[in-house]
Amino acid sequence: MLDVIACIAIDHNPVLVVLAAAICVLGAWISFRLFQRARDTRGATRAGWLFLTGMAAGSSIWCTHFVAMLAYQTQAAVYFDPTLTILSLFLAIAGTAAGFGLAISGWFRLAPEAGGAVIGLAIAGMHYLGMAGYHVDGLISWNQNYVVASVIGSVLFGMLALNRSMRPVTIWCRYGAKTAFIVGIVVMHFTGMTALDVTPLRPVLTPATDQLWALALSVAGVGTMVIGMGVVTALIDHRTRALADADLLRIAEYDPLTDLGNRSLFSRELEDGCIWADANDARLCLVLVDLDDFQAINDLRGHTAGDAFLQALGARILKGLQPGEAAMRTGGDEFALIKRLDGNDDLQPFLDRLDGLFRSPVRASGTVLSCSAGIGVALYPEHGLSVSDLLANAGMALARAKLDTLERTQFCDSIMDQAERRRRELSLSLRGAVERNEFTLFFQPQMDLETGGFSGAEALLRWIHPQHGAVSPAVFVPIAEENGQIIPIGDWVLQQACRQAASWSQPIKIAVNISAVQLRQRNLAGRIAEILKETGLDPARLEVEVTESSFMADLDLSLAVLRQIQNLGVSIALDDFGAGYSALASLRVYPFDRIKLDRGFTSDLATSEEARAIVHSVLMLGQSLGTPVLAEGVETDEQLVFLQAAGCRTIQGFLFSRPVPASDLLKLMLAGPAPAAGTLARTRQALLAGPAPAGVQALPQATGTFGG
Repeated sequence: MLDVIACIAIDHNPVLVVLAAAICVLGAWISFRLFQRARDTRGATRAGWLFLTGMAAGSSIWCTHFVAMLAYQTQAAVYFDPTLTILSLFLAIAGTAAGFGLAISGWFRLAPEAGGAVIGLAIAGMHYLGMAGYHVDGLISWNQNYVVASVIGSVLFGMLALNRSMRPVTIWCRYGAKTAFIVGIVVMHFTGMTALDVTPLRPVLTPATDQLWALALSVAGVGTMVIGMGVVTALIDHRTRALADADLLRIAEYDPLTDLGNRSLFSRELEDGCIWADANDARLCLVLVDLDDFQAINDLRGHTAGDAFLQALGARILKGLQPGEAAMRTGGDEFALIKRLDGNDDLQPFLDRLDGLFRSPVRASGTVLSCSAGIGVALYPEHGLSVSDLLANAGMALARAKLDTLERTQFCDSIMDQAERRRRELSLSLRGAVERNEFTLFFQPQMDLETGGFSGAEALLRWIHPQHGAVSPAVFVPIAEENGQIIPIGDWVLQQACRQAASWSQPIKIAVNISAVQLRQRNLAGRIAEILKETGLDPARLEVEVTESSFMADLDLSLAVLRQIQNLGVSIALDDFGAGYSALASLRVYPFDRIKLDRGFTSDLATSEEARAIVHSVLMLGQSLGTPVLAEGVETDEQLVFLQAAGCRTIQGFLFSRPVPASDLLKLMLAGPAPAAGTLARTRQALLAGPAPAGVQALPQATGTFGG
């Protein structure tokens, strides 16, 4: 054991060891999730899931092995046999798929353990076949004791992993199965590497980088394959849920799984209850329940376990109901209960019973599963004078209950629910807002620091609500993206912006923001082409702005749409650069025509040394890539001085102009360069005559490819 630890600590690169461990953990998680789905299916469907399981498990084992091999440090020249390397991958995939298939075959009592042994042998076979293709310029010797120990360890841990997965005793066994699988891979590899002894014939100090890069690219490709398995899983699960929802719609009055009423019966019971309350001068209590983490049961134990859980819970609810009470299953993990309250009936005993019904562990499929839920309560007529109002107020109470980790039962509260109610009102008002002419466009000029004049303008959407007045885009745009209204709204913005730009006397660019939802439209480029033709605007004068989060939401589709738009002659700008998770990666995946530096960096220029360093680096990056950079949010002379000294050519912000209506923008154009232009000219002269501001290296003036 000490020799194995010493081998890991001394003979391996720790960074690559950590990377190999990460691949191993991710692969184990994906593999057992897919294996669980294979257990819950039959026939050809099971074969498909087993294929995916073998691909995920074999690929992750292979990746772990070869990244860890790259981590092994030796002074001898290293070569890899490509044929044996590829064969080791196929062996890992086929062997693990066969092992998982044997484990769930049910052919004999010890099938799970036998399947685990097959997986352990597949791991060992993959390792030593791969090592057979590991050639060094030296003498190789093997310690047979460690070789035997590595194989035995791999087999034993493989058997343990499948035993804990197929024969769980507690809820923690699923973690034990994954842990044993990971330990088996690690023990196999590093014990096997401890068995290896290399004596270099001609020690070298520099590794064969070409071969290492080739192997690294191969490993990266296999890693992509593993991720693809997860994508396939999501698609299949989505299809399964869609079919389940379609089946529920065909059910008339009762849910066949739980024997509770369904949504149709719920609507009728709620209406009848309100009528009864009015006729008897009584009250009606509506309770909405949403289970916590029910999807986790389906994911980790399969849909069969999830169905069994719901069946047991439904039986418990039916048994716990009393006269004057009704319970319905209104969704996958959503329930509704109705109680008729005579006179001064106390509601608390009813709520206490609900706490026991929905928050006590449930015994299903021979095991005990935890159960918890958020509960929203509303009373008729106190919390709503109609069925729709009562249901809406109970829903808002439930929404608060799901967010509150302490008070999981929430009553309707008009003050606390006001924000949610306003959000829902705005969602409804957005439908038809374009037709009612409630939107208008403002324009914020963009300034060229070389000339002191306009270089373009950004179109900014404003909404004047008939009741609420001006509504911030930060409020209504996310709502429009949720309810789909961003499509007609975005189309209107493009039309109006292009029409306004075509009427301007100066041939400057107009910039229009495109949301993530719009980017998922396959016909977006065609629609832009129609608008350009309709308005007569030169495509070179239109700039489409996208944020990193918008095109990363569906990268392949977004990149295809952006290329189609760019082929029209329209330029593409990366907006809010630096505010995303991996802004530099965005520049690598797509050749943007312009970078818009996020205003958060600009606003901190006067106080933050880090912000100045980042802004300066981004400007230099833009020069290196030949991509112009526009700085947003410029509001002070100090910010302007720094940006111009750093080589920034184009700015946008309150220092030059706030967003203005189209008529005011036209006046600014007719008046010529803005008053700030003189200030800019004087600033420029001072910069050329004196030293650069702190944090800025002496740079040549922005020309050539940087000026674009």
